Amino acid sequence: MKKLATILFLFNFCFGFSQKDTLPYNPKQELEFDGKRYRKYNNYLTLGIGKAFSTVRIRDQSLISVDFQFHLQRHYLQIGFFMSGDQLLANNNISGHLCYGLRRERNRTNFAAFIGPSYDNFVVAKEDSVGYFHAVISNVLGGYISLQGIYKFKYDLGIGVELFADINEKQQLFGGRIVVYLSGAYRGEKRGFKSKQK
Repeated sequence: MKKLATILFLFNFCFGFSQKDTLPYNPKQELEFDGKRYRKYNNYLTLGIGKAFSTVRIRDQSLISVDFQFHLQRHYLQIGFFMSGDQLLANNNISGHLCYGLRRERNRTNFAAFIGPSYDNFVVAKEDSVGYFHAVISNVLGGYISLQGIYKFKYDLGIGVELFADINEKQQLFGGRIVVYLSGAYRGEKRGFKSKQK
């Protein structure tokens, strides 16, 4: 219960960083930055590599992840998965999640928090009553939370850090990763920008 309360507290804390618009939603709304046009409401992809601690493993876990963050009007959702294991690409755990999120984007930064259900498939070695070890496969539902902080080199390209927790009744996994941020915000050159440079 304490873990759930902590997760909800973090999510509510991050609500203060979310974008708050008073104007009606306009899916074609654009902004101009560095001589180019970008969508205000845009989707983005994050690719990550990192480390995690698992409550059922002796060693720290190496992981890779892919997450797609998309919007329905002003609401942001995240769908993604990660694979982890004792070594990179030596996977003993695969996890997927579908989350609701809060996002605050600026010209040079992108902050977001996501929370939602997860589904895990993982294997652990268990010792039986006569001392033999055998593989036990678990498929279990749980909860997932992540916090992203991105620095953008360009409006639609950046790098950052993501902290996450994947919690279920059989395993708790906590970690962090370095992520590459790729946004679909680009719309083209600013109107009249090229002519002004001549």
